Amino acid sequence: MEEWINGLILLILAIGHFELWVTFINRTHALPIHEPTLKKMRHITYVMLLGFPLVLFGAVGLYSPGVLVGGEWSRLSFWWKPVFVLCVLGFLGFLVSVFRHLFYRVPRLQTESHSEMIDIREKLGHELIGDGPYHYLAGLPFNEIFCVEFSRKTFVMERLPAAWDGLTILHLSDLHFSGTLTRDYFGELCRIAGESQPDLIIFSGDLLDEMHCLDWLDETLEQLEAPLGRYFILGNHDWNQQSEQIRTALTRRGWMDVSSQTLQLEYAGHSLLIAGTEVPWMGEHPVLPAQRGEGAADFLLLVSHTPDNFYWACSQGYDLVLAGHTQGGQVRLPVVGPVFAPSVHGTRYTSGTFYRKKTLLHVSRGVSGIHPLRFLCPPEFSLLTLRARPVVET
Repeated sequence: MEEWINGLILLILAIGHFELWVTFINRTHALPIHEPTLKKMRHITYVMLLGFPLVLFGAVGLYSPGVLVGGEWSRLSFWWKPVFVLCVLGFLGFLVSVFRHLFYRVPRLQTESHSEMIDIREKLGHELIGDGPYHYLAGLPFNEIFCVEFSRKTFVMERLPAAWDGLTILHLSDLHFSGTLTRDYFGELCRIAGESQPDLIIFSGDLLDEMHCLDWLDETLEQLEAPLGRYFILGNHDWNQQSEQIRTALTRRGWMDVSSQTLQLEYAGHSLLIAGTEVPWMGEHPVLPAQRGEGAADFLLLVSHTPDNFYWACSQGYDLVLAGHTQGGQVRLPVVGPVFAPSVHGTRYTSGTFYRKKTLLHVSRGVSGIHPLRFLCPPEFSLLTLRARPVVET
């Protein structure tokens, strides 16, 4: 019985060690570090994740002091003790992450949520795996990469003008054109998205992983239309490519770049401000007109590639923030939830809706990724309907 308890202790320490390295990789991938360096960091992390449990169970469990075969913890070498303290702290962090996932509740401002699962491969009836990077992952059993969730969510916004009640926004993020998934996949997805006939379209970054896919725009994003316009920012994967060429290609096709700036629309007698930020990879946060001594807009919308800018947006008084980047974690474990998420907040804002200081954040799981792998975390694009808060008569 004692050996079983010791085994459980070693397992807890191994989980804590795993959480520490996951914390490291999540936070570093939220920083403006180019892909070659990040790739080296990932390789080091994989070695440590696999190697430490083997050393732990082998050295401590079986050899010295051999707590799995009758040894005493009192004979443990001194240098193991600070390592174990760190592992215990890591395990506590793991528990916090799990409980946060289990007890997540959507904000009350989200009054409705419906979704439709669309199997793009079944719908088109032919193979959609190309020869791009990591294409072998796309064909793995139980991979949900082709089963896309079209989610429809309704939010009641406190400052939304009554004249805008029912305003719809199509939120797309993280297309990651690379050739791994064929052009047909994205073309069909954009066709379905366009049928929703939104008032406004927002793309929150990460368009390309391979520059040769830039001409895919003609059959994908260019076919989308909205009466109030189409707006975009770029993401960290675009930063790793030829970002200015990508930006130019989108603007030539009628998409409006809002990165590091603000655009103000007049609609139904009120002003809508759309701003964008690609921080920390490119540019800087936009300055609101009110901060320059100009007139304030009735409703403020921020497009941010990463949800890490949420707290800054709250401090600036934005009403709605649309983000992506984390892709929901791509792989979610039962009970545990997402594990890997490139964010300074870890898995806290991987996907869904969050509310803080009168600012609502919607984080999309995105359409694709450089690693075409999804488990319990299907790709997503969303149609968001904004409702004005009813006026209470006194």
